Amino acid sequence: MRLFLESAIDRIELGGTQQSAYMHGPRTSGLGVSEKLPRFARGTGAGTSYQGMRTGSRTADLNVIVCGTSRAATEEAFRRLVSIMLPRKGRPLPKLVAEYPTGEALELPFVYRSGLEVDRTASLPVAADFLVSIECPAPYWTAREALQFVVSNGAGAVGLLPHLAELPVGSSTAVGSITVENPGDVESDIAWTITGPGGPIPISVDGVGFVFETPLVTGEVVTIRRTALGIEVLDQSGANRYTDLGYAPKFPRLPEGTSRVDISMQDASPGTWVATADVVATNRVTSPALRTNSTGWSTYATDATQSRVPTGFFDTDAGFMQLTWSAEAPADAAVQVEVAVSAGERLSGGLSVLSSVAQVFYPACIFVGADGAPVGPLLVGRTVEAPAATVVQLFLTEQDVGAAPEGATALRIMASVDSTTGQPWPAGAVLKTSLGIVSDAPIGYFDGGSEFAGWVGAADASASTLFRTIVVGQSSVTGYYKPRREVVY
Repeated sequence: MRLFLESAIDRIELGGTQQSAYMHGPRTSGLGVSEKLPRFARGTGAGTSYQGMRTGSRTADLNVIVCGTSRAATEEAFRRLVSIMLPRKGRPLPKLVAEYPTGEALELPFVYRSGLEVDRTASLPVAADFLVSIECPAPYWTAREALQFVVSNGAGAVGLLPHLAELPVGSSTAVGSITVENPGDVESDIAWTITGPGGPIPISVDGVGFVFETPLVTGEVVTIRRTALGIEVLDQSGANRYTDLGYAPKFPRLPEGTSRVDISMQDASPGTWVATADVVATNRVTSPALRTNSTGWSTYATDATQSRVPTGFFDTDAGFMQLTWSAEAPADAAVQVEVAVSAGERLSGGLSVLSSVAQVFYPACIFVGADGAPVGPLLVGRTVEAPAATVVQLFLTEQDVGAAPEGATALRIMASVDSTTGQPWPAGAVLKTSLGIVSDAPIGYFDGGSEFAGWVGAADASASTLFRTIVVGQSSVTGYYKPRREVVY
């Protein structure tokens, strides 16, 4: 673990070696379990009865050793330390930050009390040792990054972080129970964001909760969170919506460990998928020749006949190449297609295969010149096990392929059977391979007429692009929480 002192504008590490300008000394205390205040009731009999416990503010002493190469350097480092430790008007409190190799970061805001006083100046040593007393109003170490869980009424229903069970939803109501795991040592506050349309919306944690009574319209967003002044309920315009809550609302925290969260939203909307302007894939194989005949395709196989099938297994008119075995044959087989390229172009290449028998394939590609001779090395991807009668993508990314070298006029994309682990082809076996796809994701065939796609130039005679899609108008409830720890070590 690494320990830092941090303000809104500066940050220093309390190191553990003499090479550090600020060292974390051995007299530090108070970073373990914070002060506990038990409550006891005294009756008429002997002894007392335990009535529970609350946690007070945390007090701690930080042993900070400031080391400079000269008295002037030590003074500069000391002034920087003071600037971080003292609270500034209009800025958040300074904080201790513990960072772990896993990337997890925990914060502990504090208020300076004493310890940075200096009794003399003329004879100060190069190394200055301070025992700084601080008090932490919130006693627990709190994660810097919030975790979240989302309940939404749409396809896939719940895309949730972290550790959430699937949630069944209906066409007009987002409803159900989900399991939320709080990895902290103590309970955490939850902030809620409710996105309309829909309502009323009951929300509870382990049976305790509240109801937002007023139905929301599309575009309305309400945020409910706990602040130092109490519970805040605001909509997207900043208006107070606390009066829209039902009778006697309770705002539970999320206990450590596993909890059940129940959420319901009447008249919820699944939203609509719409295309954005972001291009996620480009299909370069859209020339009329490749759509209507076998130009550009070639195959290799023993005892197999080649045929061009005009209707693809993606239910388009893209077509695919088919091999049919007339007799049992060795596993060796390959189908390939060439895609025109220009020098310097960066492409990704892929084919889709559909085999009537379980088989082992690998993708490969190579740049070739106008004479068909290789230009550069053969690039081979990892093997893929293809179950029988199942479409499988074989793919090499742009990073794998790299830029087309000088002299290259085409990229030859291949789907080959692994001769070592592949299975012999029985008589009657069929292998279908779709048109080559050049894109940044292993997707099925598309052209400019497909949903969420468009032509770059003339329809049916130019490249096509597929656009990233997002859901708009979807009803959802999102919970955010930051796990908290009692101690760091």
